[in-house]
Amino acid sequence: MLAFGSPLPRAHSMIKMVKTRLATPIRAKAIVTLAVSATCIGGAATFASDIGFGDLVDRLGADQVPTGAGVNVSQTEVIAGGAYGPWQDDPEFSTITFTAMSGSPGVSGHATEVAKNFYGNTVSIAPGIPGVWLYEVNSFLNSYLRVGQGNSALPLVPPGGVRIFNHSWIGSAGSATDNDVNRRADFAMNRDDTLFIAGLNNTLGTPPPLMNSMFNGLSVGRADGVHSYGNVAAGDVPGRMKPEIVAPGSATSWTAPIVGSVAALLYETANTLPLSANPNARKGVVIKSAIMAGAHRRAGWTNNPVLSGPNRGVAAKPLDTIYGADVVNINRAHLILTAGEQEGSATVPSSPSIGARGWDYRSMLPNTTVYYRFTLTEAVEDVSILVTWNRAFGSTISAGIPGNLDLRLFKVLPGATDLLPLTGDAGIGVFDAGNVASLSTVDNVELLFLRDLAAGEYVIELKRVDAAGIAVQTALSWIMPETPETPPPVPGDVNGDGIVNGADIAIVLGSWGVCIGCAADLNGDGVVDGADLSVVLGNWSS
Repeated sequence: MLAFGSPLPRAHSMIKMVKTRLATPIRAKAIVTLAVSATCIGGAATFASDIGFGDLVDRLGADQVPTGAGVNVSQTEVIAGGAYGPWQDDPEFSTITFTAMSGSPGVSGHATEVAKNFYGNTVSIAPGIPGVWLYEVNSFLNSYLRVGQGNSALPLVPPGGVRIFNHSWIGSAGSATDNDVNRRADFAMNRDDTLFIAGLNNTLGTPPPLMNSMFNGLSVGRADGVHSYGNVAAGDVPGRMKPEIVAPGSATSWTAPIVGSVAALLYETANTLPLSANPNARKGVVIKSAIMAGAHRRAGWTNNPVLSGPNRGVAAKPLDTIYGADVVNINRAHLILTAGEQEGSATVPSSPSIGARGWDYRSMLPNTTVYYRFTLTEAVEDVSILVTWNRAFGSTISAGIPGNLDLRLFKVLPGATDLLPLTGDAGIGVFDAGNVASLSTVDNVELLFLRDLAAGEYVIELKRVDAAGIAVQTALSWIMPETPETPPPVPGDVNGDGIVNGADIAIVLGSWGVCIGCAADLNGDGVVDGADLSVVLGNWSS
């Protein structure tokens, strides 16, 4: 098992692939060898602790943990041996109601293992999922997405109110059809507030076009890094980074449904009071944003910011090249979602407007800017701030509007509204590592991740920099350690103004001698003398 506190592995070993050839037009394959070994199957149940589920149970209590109850899902599979469905009589699925959408599903070993990780009674973290709609790949593309049928044939609405669509397969039908598939998937998610989750290939190379070139979904790799990764090579906007997230598992066919189970717990939480009073909590882009912002970033994770010079702290691409946002973590994502929506403002707030964790959904128009202000009363180990947005559409299937947003962090003086840039030398001593600006021109995600951020007042600036067309659905999420409401006392700060300077020396000199209980007696020995003066001088504010 991968040690999640250890540095990220960067070497890769190849995994043998077995193609499943179809008689139908879309050439697809399951993204794992279909003859699954017992060792691989048995190891699936060990992932829960690696994705923060134990932390969630410890925090909420076993009887309060969401299970995916009330959240219906879909599973699309390649036909293997004439079958595309899981073994429905397996005890793992005793509480599931299956609905076959592509004829008799039969029993597929691959589909069964995907299902166990997604909604199995003892393997998955989401055993409360009640209903599963089963599709064969080509049936899903043709009858649900309605690929190749023109602008008037929109994708169908989700059957049974399905929220999550798992795609543990890859394939291609040629660039024109692939683009139509991905556009239709994006259109459906944008319209229906659903989330499509797709696994990458288990070998190195360019990310496959189906379904990993989507804008609005999540492409999933493996926590050990053995998967295809890099920039999308084709499609409407090439150059976007994949994967968005990774999970522990021996194949991406298993890691995709693990991320799906995390999404199921979050959708259930969004459907439960008090969040159920806010329909924004149930939007797919909000769930995606919370998942990505809440990822556990291991030692060695990097989005390659500039390390020195005038652009120190600027990242041109938002994610780690191999690991995306890194390992999915249900506890951190749940903390973000349950902190509730905290709205930004069109002008810089004069006082803190957000807490240590939370999210904000907005339909963001071109050339608009939103600000969020927060306070750290002491230094924190890490800060994660992420925005993602949907490719937007009008009423027809078209290329859509990808949008282009920038994300920056500024420092402000207490009580002020002037923004102090942290790029370049200005950030030295304020943050130890990471990025304070995320400025991709092609990705539909931006991420600020900082280590060792100093105490102070900060402002997040979210700016849509393109002027194209319609508003885009946008979700900003953030998580950082909570700090006390009042800052800890500064050694040598006799008058309590947060600064050690001449005013404090004056108080010490004016209280010289025996002075039991006075503020100038910094060492508490009942006498104000040279020892107290040394405390002031030793903590002089720069």
